[in-house]
Amino acid sequence: MQIKRKLEFPLWKIPYFLIKSFLVFNKIIRTGILALLIENKYFNKQIELILKILNFIFGNNNQKEIGKKLSNVLINLGPGYIKLGQALSTRPDILGKKTCDELKILQGKLKPFSNSISRKIIQNENKKFLQESLAFFNDNPIASASVAQIHTGILKNGEKVAIKILKPKIHKELFRDFTFFYWITKFLEFCIPTIKRLKLPKNVEVLSEVSLNELDLTLEASAADELAENFKDHLNYRVPKIYWQFTTKNMLVLEFIDGIRIDDLDSLKASKHNVKKLTEIGTEVFFLQVFRDGFFHGDMHPGNILIDKEGALVPIDFGIMGRLSNNDRQFLALLLSYLLNKNYKKVVEIHDEANMLGKEISHDHLSQAIRAISTPILNKPIGEVSLAKLLGQILNLSKKFNIEVQPQFTLLQKNMLMAEGTTRQINPNINMWELSRPLIHKWITDTHDPFKVLEEWYHKNKIALLKIPEIIKKIDEILSKK
Repeated sequence: MQIKRKLEFPLWKIPYFLIKSFLVFNKIIRTGILALLIENKYFNKQIELILKILNFIFGNNNQKEIGKKLSNVLINLGPGYIKLGQALSTRPDILGKKTCDELKILQGKLKPFSNSISRKIIQNENKKFLQESLAFFNDNPIASASVAQIHTGILKNGEKVAIKILKPKIHKELFRDFTFFYWITKFLEFCIPTIKRLKLPKNVEVLSEVSLNELDLTLEASAADELAENFKDHLNYRVPKIYWQFTTKNMLVLEFIDGIRIDDLDSLKASKHNVKKLTEIGTEVFFLQVFRDGFFHGDMHPGNILIDKEGALVPIDFGIMGRLSNNDRQFLALLLSYLLNKNYKKVVEIHDEANMLGKEISHDHLSQAIRAISTPILNKPIGEVSLAKLLGQILNLSKKFNIEVQPQFTLLQKNMLMAEGTTRQINPNINMWELSRPLIHKWITDTHDPFKVLEEWYHKNKIALLKIPEIIKKIDEILSKK
């Protein structure tokens, strides 16, 4: 509710937003992106026709260096748009490998701010850090992304650290972009009332809240700490050490990881890492985060995942994290399991049990519609199957079948797209969802085990149960007085 109030805009801003939306739309289309989408035939015929019309009126058929042109436009538009580009850079199935490679500049190679500003920010956060705690500080940043940049240093005890500092005025710029995105969704709802069930404004609220949490680096440190605790016994996935004594809202100091990006196949092979094993580890970790813990890394583009010398996966950015309740996890596990087994009637049933369907909806018709969109996707070669895309298509049925879209799955679906895109880049012959199938099935079985359900209930209500004898004693005293 608090983020919603912040995103709401005064009426006098509407003419400004209208003009801005036209200018933004025009800039993006003129990169030639629509011609590329049409050529790759990713969308259905109706959407493809709309894209052709828009491209004819506004577009540019010059497909040379579309990724570079789009990157430049998104960088100039602001940090919110850069995040959009980061997500697109993991989707070669939509934009093609060449364009995605050109978009990778958005994952950590943006133009940094000056050394003097970096030192000033660090000085403001901790006056003694540069002089008394560091033996060396590298003025040249090793990465510069949408909201922060990273320098390296060496502590006086010899430990190498990464120092992440927020960009100046980033809070104001990011909030400006999300306010505009919120207005666009409201405007679309006004123009097309039938899309209200998609809850687009709510989706922007969720993404805004998650992204704006990136701007408090103590929250990022806390997220890293929780993730590390969850995976403390996992040999192939580790989280960098956080130096809490130096960390503030605007500066995060953590262990420096000397590793290789997960999508740098040439370097991985040269270092004799097993790419197939890395894919399997990544799939297992994704499953454990989403289903076992309900706490997952929400920004899994390749720039945020390194492979260390021992072959372990190391995440290096914890600004965007997602959570799912136990009910959400059970719904998702059943949904993925039924889709993989092509049991479309069960897919409809769980939507109904979750109160996501109107009473007037024909279950048979919805089941048939889900089969129609699922079959072409699930019958593709194993390396091309995209459950994230399939879930998106199922959500697109919401208009016709009055499906209540759940905003809590917005970040997860985005992360699924990134995870699939990254997996496909490093190992096109492996389907992460086929690898997940036995894990999902076991999790469903375990969570429905009556003894485990009873055990979980006992732990949740242990404190209340311990008070029962005391309550009985008080009742007995009251009754004896009568």
